[in-house]
Amino acid sequence: MLRGVVVAALSAVSVVAVSAQTVREVDIPMADGVVLKGSYFAPQSGGAAVLLLPQCDKDRRAWRAVATDLAAAGMHVLTIDFRGLGESGGKPSSDEERRTLSAKWPKDVDAALAFLIGRQGVDSGRIAVGGASCGVPQASAAAQRQRSARALLLLSGPAMDDARAYIAKTPGLAVFGAAAAQDIAAVQGSKDLVGASTNPASTLKVYDGTAHGVELLAANKDLQTSLVTWLAQQLSGTKR
Repeated sequence: MLRGVVVAALSAVSVVAVSAQTVREVDIPMADGVVLKGSYFAPQSGGAAVLLLPQCDKDRRAWRAVATDLAAAGMHVLTIDFRGLGESGGKPSSDEERRTLSAKWPKDVDAALAFLIGRQGVDSGRIAVGGASCGVPQASAAAQRQRSARALLLLSGPAMDDARAYIAKTPGLAVFGAAAAQDIAAVQGSKDLVGASTNPASTLKVYDGTAHGVELLAANKDLQTSLVTWLAQQLSGTKR
């Protein structure tokens, strides 16, 4: 069960069909009045669910192709824009607000997870969280708070000490990491996070080049298929 979260009300502002899935553009209002913008991809059937967090120089649309494929594979998917970025509210009006903005993201991510887990048909024991670049520490921390999460998808992210420690003591959590070889810090972070895992399904992919975060998907055509297949395998079966 998601800890310390009040499920926010939802306002769907548009509905479009993408392949065999329904995509809803959604509002997730927070207690302080800020509204998070998200895209919810509903599968025709299936109970697994994946929350995808953006990198700070892009918005949730960068995950659209992956989310569409995940939904086609039977997973409920939510992509969001962080508070202050993309189409979400809470834009900073000063340098001080900008410096403290990310401190509010954990509660926002928890609200997004609560919304996703609350969708009809979602099995709360078959949850994954993914992030790219600055979204990686947010995804890792969310998995710590949502302790039933089975899988982490991490593209080009830093490894925080608490995330490494949690991954190391949680064998039921599988980790998929990817980075570009010339993106030195991202490679080290990915190696540290995947290397901390004792789950045999944990996987690290290092590609040639300098692509960062979701840019890896466009630069390496096999990556999207690999991560969709991997997530489907980790989230298969019934609730734990």
